[in-house]
Amino acid sequence: MATFSPASSVSNDSSFYTAVDSHYGSKSTTASSPVYENASPYDDARPLLSELRDHCHIFLDEKLYGSGVSLLSSILAAGTSRRSPALSKPISVPPASHIALLNTLILHPQYTTRATKEEHRDLPAQALNYLKSLLSTVGPLNADFKAATRFSQQSWSRRRQRHSTEDTDTDADIVADQLECSLANSGSLWGRAQDFWTVLGWAFNCSVLYPKRWKYWKPWLEFMLDLMEKDWEERERQDLECCDTNSGSDDVQTSLRQESIISTYMDQDGPGRKCILKAIFAHGDKISTSAFKEVFSDELKGPRRESKKRKHESLDLENGKFGDYFDDEDAISSGGSQPPTPQKPRQARKAETIGVSQPGLVESVYLRLRVFKLLSLATHALGTAKELERLYDDTAKLLKVQPLPFFSLFVACRESPLVLASEITLTKLLFLFLLPQSHKNPGKVDPEGELEGALTSIMLEKCFIIHPANNVSVEDNAKLSLVVEKALQLLWLADEIMYSKTFGAAVEAGVQARDSKVKNKRASKKVKLDADDLMAEKVLDNSAARIRLLVSAMTDTED
Repeated sequence: MATFSPASSVSNDSSFYTAVDSHYGSKSTTASSPVYENASPYDDARPLLSELRDHCHIFLDEKLYGSGVSLLSSILAAGTSRRSPALSKPISVPPASHIALLNTLILHPQYTTRATKEEHRDLPAQALNYLKSLLSTVGPLNADFKAATRFSQQSWSRRRQRHSTEDTDTDADIVADQLECSLANSGSLWGRAQDFWTVLGWAFNCSVLYPKRWKYWKPWLEFMLDLMEKDWEERERQDLECCDTNSGSDDVQTSLRQESIISTYMDQDGPGRKCILKAIFAHGDKISTSAFKEVFSDELKGPRRESKKRKHESLDLENGKFGDYFDDEDAISSGGSQPPTPQKPRQARKAETIGVSQPGLVESVYLRLRVFKLLSLATHALGTAKELERLYDDTAKLLKVQPLPFFSLFVACRESPLVLASEITLTKLLFLFLLPQSHKNPGKVDPEGELEGALTSIMLEKCFIIHPANNVSVEDNAKLSLVVEKALQLLWLADEIMYSKTFGAAVEAGVQARDSKVKNKRASKKVKLDADDLMAEKVLDNSAARIRLLVSAMTDTED
């Protein structure tokens, strides 16, 4: 049995077989539970009682954020402590404006990298813990997280001023819930950023360039991805529940998923698919730093340091105040001026070679793949087959041109969130972009497998693994070797490798072909390899060694 994948560019329309189709079937896209239960996994919710809401509102508006978060946490804890069905009551949830502000507190420099007070430094973690608890308890829809995570250049107050005096009571409640503090309006995350993708690109730039900022962007991104995934899953559950109710219809219900958070972010005016993918691949290079800039004002500045200069002390002999008469002159003269605020890294730092030595970049790869998975799910369920094909095609093209260290982190990600079919699709596309045009068409070697959008042993042997890259670049030959290694691992783990002596010979021929192409380039031009080429050559050699080791394991298994 072959392992399925969406069609690559070598497939025709009639053979289009999507990654999500192969794994989930139909328009269902939740990986964890193919069979849906009708019961909601979340508790019911209700708005905060007006008195409690007013208390929270005052705390937040008066910038007593710690007290506000503590009160909200206590209310949530009190609601979740009554777990007995007989005593179960809806959980009280705050207005969307309060949730939006808490998101800003998780990230704002004043309470993170510029915080000087202990209570300020504790605030982001407290706000994040509350939002996580709220999400896991009442879910994304009951808490109206979508309204709380809406990006706009307009502040909450300006948006709500659109409501006329003849609005309903609900609209009056919305106006009453607005906060007046700066961090809930012009200074908020939602007011300063253009959209989610500009924030994503900046956060991923920080993973490479600014580790002190990445320390805070990373947990917020993890929360946002949890939120978008749960939002999608719950809307899908309700869509399918609606289909079960209307069992006479053959149409797949997607109306709730069309209003999902990820769908809203994808449909916003401005960012196209390629801009979204650029945000996913942002890694602090010149293009990324030009496209994705800091979200908050002076975000990269550190905390202010207190001046060591002594204040002038008054002389009051009657009350025992002697000014500085008895102070040591050396101690007085040692007082220094206030050091300057730390500056941004120099441009030279941005030009550093990225790689596994930067832990932030390594940490970010799994998050980048989670974002791509969400894009894939939404495009499959709400878009067309052509749109899904273009998404994978554009992603593979962009991945192919990434620096080798960055490329290797994507291809070699051991615990990828992507389903197997999606990984195979990207692998086949990378083969297409890295191999010479003379490589055999998989459709001619394995028509049945290609018709199903599969990757099979015979395809690897006859079409993919025997070739060098389509140019003499050391980097591209190293990338191709990594893709060959990935393909072998995928089929090996799926127990789809049919090993034979000809298969082993094809693997060895490919290893030698890539090595020879690189050495021939060096010999013909008699040029000294630069640092990047030396690094790429090392990657190529190490990958070749791992490929041979894997084939040796296959041989032992066959014996």
